[in-house]
Amino acid sequence: MITLLFVSLLSVSAAPAAQSAVPAGAATAPLADAAADPALDAKITAAGKDVGKLLELAAACTAAGQDDDAKKVFAKVLEVDAANEVAHKGLRHQFYDGKWYGSFAELSKFKREEAAAMKAKGLARFKDGWVPEADVPFLTMGWTKDSSGGWENPAEAAAAVQVAEWQKAGYVFRADDNSWVAPDDADLIAKLLWKCGDEWVETDVANAYHTEIGAWWQLVGEHFTVWTTCDWDGGNWARWYADKTWPDLVRLFGVEPASRPHFIVLNSISQYNQASGGNPPSIPESEGWSSVFGAYFADAYFDLGVKPPLYQGAGVSFWDRNDAGLKAWGPGWLRWAAAQSYVDAIDPSWSAIAATISGGAGNGAAPNAAAFWGEKKIPRWLRYGAASYAERFMTNPDAPEGSDPWGLRAFAFGELKKGGGLGKLEDVFAFQIDPNKQDEAAHLYQQAGLLVSFILDGAAGDKAIGSAHDAFRSALQSGSKAEVTAAAEALQKALVTSEPEIRKFAGL
Repeated sequence: MITLLFVSLLSVSAAPAAQSAVPAGAATAPLADAAADPALDAKITAAGKDVGKLLELAAACTAAGQDDDAKKVFAKVLEVDAANEVAHKGLRHQFYDGKWYGSFAELSKFKREEAAAMKAKGLARFKDGWVPEADVPFLTMGWTKDSSGGWENPAEAAAAVQVAEWQKAGYVFRADDNSWVAPDDADLIAKLLWKCGDEWVETDVANAYHTEIGAWWQLVGEHFTVWTTCDWDGGNWARWYADKTWPDLVRLFGVEPASRPHFIVLNSISQYNQASGGNPPSIPESEGWSSVFGAYFADAYFDLGVKPPLYQGAGVSFWDRNDAGLKAWGPGWLRWAAAQSYVDAIDPSWSAIAATISGGAGNGAAPNAAAFWGEKKIPRWLRYGAASYAERFMTNPDAPEGSDPWGLRAFAFGELKKGGGLGKLEDVFAFQIDPNKQDEAAHLYQQAGLLVSFILDGAAGDKAIGSAHDAFRSALQSGSKAEVTAAAEALQKALVTSEPEIRKFAGL
């Protein structure tokens, strides 16, 4: 809301010197002709070009409720001093970028035209200046640029400084729990002791210490970091399984994350349910897809212990190693979660995340799901198809030497048949999930996985698929969202053409 500035008769002064730089030709709103008032005209004439006296007169008119008279006097002030702030505010003019505009509508029109012109140059407004559009989300989140010109969260920058200090002091990095060990304690590593809080403890005690969400083990692998509340042995296996998915994900997308993605493996279905659906959920997501099966992507997960909040979105799964009925599913679900973290790392939604952080992440705010997913370049079916492929279509990392390495895929093909086979490809590409229909949702995951499986392993002689896939990978490396979308649509058309071969590949 814009309010009139009421100027006291005892405190009226000319506009501040800082406003004198405003262009003399600044816009003014046309005034309706006020009724002739010889007395007012005489007072204006008597004041002449004395801005102070004219402002005193305008203030007196305002105090008497004579707003039209006050506007007439303010207009006279601007004839003498085009940059006078008091007069412009008295006329309800809008100040922007060194210039006054005669109305809010006029200013809004200028801003729209200005923004369009700047957008054509790849620039966007941030506070009082124009910056590259791609920089706005990071500036909004309070990030800074590192020495190489990349953006980093202040908390991560501080952590990097700490690591540099530890390295200089001779600390040893321990990938098995993502820690830095002081030189005097290095011998404890060989003894298989772990630092929990301020104490060094044996593995069984450390396992108990790390069973809660947030107090989890962190194990750094070749490609991924796993956060897990399972025992250390389970975390070690999770690290191994996740790293096995990496080559296929690189084959599919042709782009690798700049740093290790993290993913989360919880130790039971009850902990998984608390993480995704508790009140409040400890590892939240925005759409309710966590109920479909044993893994989900936590698109609403932030570390609120740092300022600004740090986005921690990741694939989440559970592996109950003590439940005979569920234990066998854990490796597949954690591979699914790792793949989700991979894809999000190469296709982030920083604008939606920045909007959430600036709007109050941690105060009940979650990313706008439509904005978050709408920002993605990679279509949903392909993202979830990649996760499904990692879960059940890739070569089996547990296959004994000499056995069929495609046992997982054979199982997946069988499950597809049981679920109704391959439906309409346009439905797979649309990828509309109803979490209340778990069987249909899981079957849609599997169909997307089949398409990815065909692209990677079943279309060796299909030149159209190969060409479309190569074009998609190239677009994803350097293209805009529009270019990636066009390439993805071309790949979809090639898959439609090859549908008979896809069905034959899967025995459907």
